[in-house]
Order: sequence, then C-alpha cells, then structure tokens
Amino acid sequence: MQTTITELLREFPKVRRAVLSGETVIIRSREGNMRLTLDHGEDQPRVGALRGLVQTREDLTAPTTVATEWNASL
Repeated sequence: MQTTITELLREFPKVRRAVLSGETVIIRSREGNMRLTLDHGEDQPRVGALRGLVQTREDLTAPTTVATEWNASL
C-alpha cells in the first residue's frame, strides 16, 4: 500500500489495519519514502500488558490462581 503523510493522518485506522494484516505501507513525503511495517519480534510476548502476571502450567485443566487472589464472585 502507498500513502502520503496527509492520507496517513486522515486515514490512520485504515493504514493501521493494513500494517497489522502484514502489509508494508510506503509513506511518500518530500524528504523521501518511509516504510511502515509491523515488528513484533519473536522474543516479545504476545500478552503485552499482562507480561509477568500470567502463569503457565502443564495441566491446562487446573486454574493458575486461586479464587481469593482475583476476588472471584461465583
């Protein structure tokens, strides 16, 4: 996909969706062309803000926390 700075500012959600789908966006400007790509690095967790808070276990049927830790109201 190719766009300009003006189009990028006006239609950012559309450009963002294109980048998130794996497309490379070329942004044309007076100074030159810029390339916008998604870099999610293989060593970066996909959980984002929950990094360090989510525990994993081999047994997927057991909860990772007890109810009192997250104030469950069942």
